[in-house]
Amino acid sequence: MTGRKSLLEAYQERPYRNIFVALLAVILVDALAPNAGARGLFSDLMVAAALFAALFETVRSRHHALWAILLGLPAILARVIAAFRPDTTAQNTTVLTLSVLFFVFLIWNLLHDLNAGERSTGERIFGALCAYIFIGLLFALIFAHMEFRHPGSFSVSNELLAERVAGESAQLQIFTYFSFVTMTTLGYGDITPIAEHARTLVWFEALLGQLYLAVMVAGFVAVHISENMKKTRGDPPSDG
Repeated sequence: MTGRKSLLEAYQERPYRNIFVALLAVILVDALAPNAGARGLFSDLMVAAALFAALFETVRSRHHALWAILLGLPAILARVIAAFRPDTTAQNTTVLTLSVLFFVFLIWNLLHDLNAGERSTGERIFGALCAYIFIGLLFALIFAHMEFRHPGSFSVSNELLAERVAGESAQLQIFTYFSFVTMTTLGYGDITPIAEHARTLVWFEALLGQLYLAVMVAGFVAVHISENMKKTRGDPPSDG
């Protein structure tokens, strides 16, 4: 019984680690989609699963739980419904709006909680990584919707978008790849923004991704290393 209680307590003490693992799991599952027909279904369900994991942990921590429910449940339900219905402009715009609102709330809530400094440094690192993945998924949703509404906003050097008629959801996996390649400034060049608004969003995401890693994540990692060095030397904990 004590072992079970300790395991449960350990789980509850690491909400951001739980979200991070869930995010990686759903992204990997989405990557295993066998064909374009399944890709749209998996992509919508992937986003819904990621949102549900974040909603569960946010509500359980009781920080802004009411706002999380009000914004999260409609976004999740809309994603699940969209997974089993044909794409239309009105439906996709509604789903995108609800998803963006909840993603923005999650990112803001995460960053606010991390800067409060009430969690362990290791947990804050996982929280910062969760926010990083949420930012990437947020831009992926916007890019996919942009290409769906205005075909030709992005140029693709191969046949990735040959199945454009399959709809926005089928393109989400492609733009998830593009979004994270952009954030990390890898720049493979197989997808290129053409429209002016697309180029603006792409360079903004690249700049945001680099500043985030250099300032937020690197700062938490530096603090974590410093704390471990103090423990190794046996220094007393600082008052700050």
